[in-house]
Amino acid sequence: MKRTVTLLAAGAASAGLVLSGCSGSSEAAEEEDYSASGTIRVVVSMAAGGGSDRATRAMSEAMNEGAEGYNTVVENREGGGGAVGWSYIHSLAGEPQHLVKAETAIHTLPLQDGVDVDWTYKDFTPIGMFAEDSRMLVAAGDSEYDTCADVIEASKTEDIFSGVSGTYGADGMVLHHMDSAGLESNTVPYGSSGEVTTGLLGGQIDIAPASAASVEQYIEAGEMKGLCTFGTERYSDNETLADIETAEEQGIDGTVILWRGFLAPPDISESARDFWVDEMKRAVETDTYDEYIESDLLVEKQLYGDEFEEYLDDYDAEIQEYFGD
Repeated sequence: MKRTVTLLAAGAASAGLVLSGCSGSSEAAEEEDYSASGTIRVVVSMAAGGGSDRATRAMSEAMNEGAEGYNTVVENREGGGGAVGWSYIHSLAGEPQHLVKAETAIHTLPLQDGVDVDWTYKDFTPIGMFAEDSRMLVAAGDSEYDTCADVIEASKTEDIFSGVSGTYGADGMVLHHMDSAGLESNTVPYGSSGEVTTGLLGGQIDIAPASAASVEQYIEAGEMKGLCTFGTERYSDNETLADIETAEEQGIDGTVILWRGFLAPPDISESARDFWVDEMKRAVETDTYDEYIESDLLVEKQLYGDEFEEYLDDYDAEIQEYFGD
């Protein structure tokens, strides 16, 4: 069965307020329109310098352009594959002065052996998605393989070593599609995507999933070659990557689309939720946002509101098919 996995950042949750004519002071305060003020902490659950960090800083800058009464500040709380940062935001129930960058791992993290978190993606307040990303499969520049189909065929008679920065998430989905198409390989786990790149360039592995932005410079320099992309179409507007075929063009069924977006703590008011949705809509109209999308080779896409919540539920059901028991 053909699968398209689209990992989206969330739209707004639909937590309604119960209003009463006999409301107490706390209920009255909740009914007031929320407007952010002072310093807003935007947490990124991954280390500085990576794709999640770049995304968070770009969107923080975009939100600060024209912001009235508040200023966002990025705060890295990495650890546990995202568990530290997301658990921190989860602990701030009802607190609308914090946002967190979210991505694929918030769905897959609770499924991993040895990971003990008391939340799932449904416990957060979805705010919005601002981009889609994908993955491609790459090999060293002097590799004998030119396509993903070449690797699958070679694996029938040769030992193939695949590097991954995690068996769950995007890398795992790429290999899932390759395995389903007939790849037989030995998986070599690494601690980060940067380590995977080092391993590939050093000849420790034969192939590796990667984001287009992270390998473009190596492909341009001839140090790597793109074997196929798991996006829905080629990178036709990029001179370096335009000729890399999609996996489906090579007869490999399935795509991997990743989402990037923001969540808020659980149980914030509907007014606060709507405020941040509006601020995200404003941010994606800035030149800063456009430059970020272009530089990171992303697909511009936004979804907000209840539509996002439904999409996340559908996506999570598909993730369970990939990685669940």
